[in-house]
Amino acid sequence: MKPVDRLNALRYYKPFIEAVGGVIQARTVLRWSEWYAVKWWEEVYNDLGLQSIRESVFARALFTSLKIRGYVRKDGHIKKRPEKPEYPTNSYAMEFVDLHESFDRIGAVNVAANKADENTLAVLYSTMLGQGWYRIVRQTFLRLMEIERYPAVFEPIVQEGHTAAAVMEITTPKMYIGFDYRRDNVELASAMLRTKPGECGGRICIFHAPTACDAVKTARRYAPSGVDAVLMLHTLYWLLDPVKELTCISQIIGPGGKLLVGQQVVESTPGLIAIVTAFGAKHVFRWKGVEQILRSAGYQLSRRYLRYTPYYIAVWEPKKR
Repeated sequence: MKPVDRLNALRYYKPFIEAVGGVIQARTVLRWSEWYAVKWWEEVYNDLGLQSIRESVFARALFTSLKIRGYVRKDGHIKKRPEKPEYPTNSYAMEFVDLHESFDRIGAVNVAANKADENTLAVLYSTMLGQGWYRIVRQTFLRLMEIERYPAVFEPIVQEGHTAAAVMEITTPKMYIGFDYRRDNVELASAMLRTKPGECGGRICIFHAPTACDAVKTARRYAPSGVDAVLMLHTLYWLLDPVKELTCISQIIGPGGKLLVGQQVVESTPGLIAIVTAFGAKHVFRWKGVEQILRSAGYQLSRRYLRYTPYYIAVWEPKKR
């Protein structure tokens, strides 16, 4: 990590770092994520070979992130091995490591070969979303973004509703619109937010749509003047066609509105980014790739907070037409 990135992480994500027990515990968490990632890649490479990166997003995430860190050569062989870290003492840090351990029991080769049990993965994903360290990630991000400044918010891919619920803990927006392409997520998010799926007469509107482009058409009916912010925390890699859908999303952003982006990238925690692809994420990005996609979709950078540690965080806005 470059000194400027370390400084920015301490500056902007100090609440998270403090919550996981300070800088030393935070570094221990990262080392565990690296250690497991190397372990998983070696298993996948030995069993399925380098061609696995063309057939599995999970394998590609492992290979790309470890190659950037110098753990893996271009041919897929292990270049160096990290030492196994000491187990953390902080409860949130322990949760994070335990997530990796639970995933490890599923089997990296099973995941890369698409043979892992989907129900087991779904349960683990739901568990992750509710863990304490992830709650702190959300709260820290939302406070950094000053979410209370935005009266009307649109959230693509609401998942189980945890981010929306975190917003409600901080502020009471006049309008909160969210969608998901999975109907079960719409049901779960609606239950968490105490609203009914598809009923958009009140302050909170959660509905099903196959893509963000379809969702924007629906959302425009309830926010004809647009929204003040589009909230995308760990969302980009779930979009089927990021450039196309981000272009559509710009149409729901009102005058002066912002796109609030927090995104795990391959330069972040390698084990975690691989785990999320196993849960169904469609893509893996480098931080520069995230910015290239956003520019291609017609956005301009307003402010970048962090490039990749603990993950990419920035505010974007549609280019003036």
